[in-house]
Amino acid sequence: MKQVVLITSLLLLSITALGQTYSNANLNGTYSVQFGSPQNYSWFKTFKCPTNSLVTYTVNGSQTGMNADSGVATFDGIGGLSVTLTSSGNENQTASANTTSVTWNSSCQVVNLNNGHVVYQAVTTKTQTGTYSIQSNGTGTMSETGSSQSQTLLLAATSNGISTTVLISNAQVNGKSLGTGIAVHQ
Repeated sequence: MKQVVLITSLLLLSITALGQTYSNANLNGTYSVQFGSPQNYSWFKTFKCPTNSLVTYTVNGSQTGMNADSGVATFDGIGGLSVTLTSSGNENQTASANTTSVTWNSSCQVVNLNNGHVVYQAVTTKTQTGTYSIQSNGTGTMSETGSSQSQTLLLAATSNGISTTVLISNAQVNGKSLGTGIAVHQ
């Protein structure tokens, strides 16, 4: 039900924008940003039998989760941006693999295994600069300096010439799932 309400709200915001011409100037000021991307975490570790090192068993574990970023973006109205984001939900693959275990019997047969669990990296915060470009229909792109990915922007609500709500998404790149987010003018 929440998804239906969200989609309906976004469609109504987009409909009210029909007939308006947009530019970089409509994206100006400081915005609170939240962005999330579904992740498939996976890890593995190979164990050797303690009595015969030629016998091995590889444990594979996986879990679906979410990478989340939140922070502040400042758009200058002419195509430049600065963003500070705190990121959580990034997997520490080595630590995740180290949560696995195997129990062997005296004949080097696996009698019990533990697939382990995901271990996350410490939360990180980064500040970057970048550029953005808004088309006359209210869609646009932004990218951080040094990043190979760009995000798609949709200016969804405008008040006094400034967009108050911006929908953000990134395309699927190298098999990475689609991420979505929102920026709200402060």
